[in-house]
Amino acid sequence: MKSVSIKSFCSLLIPALLISPIWASASDKESTDEQAKWSYSGDTGPSHWGDLSAEYSTCKQGKNQSPVNISNAIKARLPGIKFDYAMLVPENIVNNGHTIQVNIRSGGAITLDDEKFILKQFHFHTPSENMIDHSAYPLEIHFVHANEKNELAVVSILYQPGTMDNLALIPLIKNMPMNTGDSNRLAAKDTELFERNKSVKNYFRFNGSLTTPPCTEGVRWIVMQSRPGLSRRQLNAFQQALKHPNNRPVQPLNARIVTK
Repeated sequence: MKSVSIKSFCSLLIPALLISPIWASASDKESTDEQAKWSYSGDTGPSHWGDLSAEYSTCKQGKNQSPVNISNAIKARLPGIKFDYAMLVPENIVNNGHTIQVNIRSGGAITLDDEKFILKQFHFHTPSENMIDHSAYPLEIHFVHANEKNELAVVSILYQPGTMDNLALIPLIKNMPMNTGDSNRLAAKDTELFERNKSVKNYFRFNGSLTTPPCTEGVRWIVMQSRPGLSRRQLNAFQQALKHPNNRPVQPLNARIVTK
């Protein structure tokens, strides 16, 4: 696959440390994590999350859980999603033991369902959590947004194996903390390749949840159809920092449909 172009939306976008407890994180909710430790394996792994705490019961009882396998999506006239990622101001990049997470101070937003959702953070999963036709991808990035009602919208990008480094990921990997609990400050230049003003129509959409405890539902999920590449060296960096796979298995769709 060719090196990702700066002009390409795929490289810029294709690719809890937040204020409200509802959307404290789509990768880690630290307040409840202090009460009931969870992980990605063993007795505290995904199959046990719903039993670790009453606050995690939705992980077991919920009917609209994420991630999902996307197959036979229904064609629909989905409106374009307006991305306004201009002048991103990152706070830091954190290794919290569950994911590598970039916290955003300001500068990112999407317009979805005629509502504005502000970008709060983005984080990584390897291998991917969402699947396409039962196939997983080496890396997935979740851009987590919240509106004024503290409702969440997550934009997901699946990365496929490539031979060239992904330009947008280079500054993040350079600053990525390799040990749990560590963090590094980021400058605006470190996220500038994610800046883009564009309306995007090629995406899958479904209703879902956080993919980690407490597995809160009511999250609007957008999975981009474009899939950029990353090099083996870049994937290795994420795997070495995380030290373990951090993907929740796909969940039943139940009565939900996926549109595209």
